Amino acid sequence: MLARVVVGLVALVACRPLDDEAPPPVPSDSPKAEPTPSPPVRPPRSAALPDFAAVTEQIAPSVVSVICTLPQATGRPKRGIGSGTIVRADGLVVTNAHVVPITASAIDVEYANQERVRAQVIHREPLLDLAVIAPDPPRVDQAPVVFRERPVRPGEWVLAVGHPFGLGDTVTVGVVSGLGRDWVDVGKPEDLPQDGFFSFVQTDASINTGSSGGPIVDLRGEVLGIATAVRGEGTGIGFAVPAPMVRRYLEEVLTHGRFRRVRLGLRAADDDEFPGRMATVKVTRVEAAGPGAKAGLQVDDFILSVAGRPVSRVSEVAYLTQLIGVDGPIELQVQRAGEPLRSVTLAPVEGL
Repeated sequence: MLARVVVGLVALVACRPLDDEAPPPVPSDSPKAEPTPSPPVRPPRSAALPDFAAVTEQIAPSVVSVICTLPQATGRPKRGIGSGTIVRADGLVVTNAHVVPITASAIDVEYANQERVRAQVIHREPLLDLAVIAPDPPRVDQAPVVFRERPVRPGEWVLAVGHPFGLGDTVTVGVVSGLGRDWVDVGKPEDLPQDGFFSFVQTDASINTGSSGGPIVDLRGEVLGIATAVRGEGTGIGFAVPAPMVRRYLEEVLTHGRFRRVRLGLRAADDDEFPGRMATVKVTRVEAAGPGAKAGLQVDDFILSVAGRPVSRVSEVAYLTQLIGVDGPIELQVQRAGEPLRSVTLAPVEGL
């Protein structure tokens, strides 16, 4: 309810002196004060919007449709349509793992010129919801995207480019709404595993069915994420796998043929017992002879940061350690009851 405040106007009346004397006259030859000039009135400056059309023209050739043929019990196959992002000049595409399910009997890629070719899955990683697919035969002179390396800030303009509902060449505009969202923040969707390594970029640029796998780009046309999910009960709440993890995944797959998962040899839980902090991560189990035990970690230790980045949830520890990878080392800031803050360095191993 809006409250209306009524302000009373008080008239201040100057009283004359008790002796009723008039003020002394001012000589006619006294200099008169010049009036103070008013500052010039400037018209309001109109804030020009960015050139979204130019960014769209730049990125559109790098976005493809991904069409999957899915066998059905009825005998009539079903088609699933998603998006993909070209990451190499030979037409190699990164998309979401849920866009190319293992049950697909055939996968096709359709390029910006509407040419459609058969493709095969090179690798898929459900715990990242990422996959790499390649056209068969390879393409030539495709337009790969550039992944952004600069930090992302909430409030930045972004564009989502993809093929929602099979509608080709669709672009939506919004901002970065938040960072570091995990599986719980997304709304616990069935398509994403609970134990995944997620630290999503949140955006209000519209993401819909079929947008998954398409790029989220900044005003330079650099990819800061791959569109992945939406919050079902929300409006304008979409999520993307961040560019650093996409780059890491591609490096792993193209170098080693797989994504080498990091194992620290410990278990942890979200906790609110640490003094002066609303939330932190508490070690609940340390595997004998594992990387954590070798580094000196103990049950009830609090993990406060990973590689210099503060953490308050287990999902952040999982994401950051996977981002560093098995080539490590991984440095943790740890607090133990009755002892000062200390750093421990882990040598991670492959596995889970």
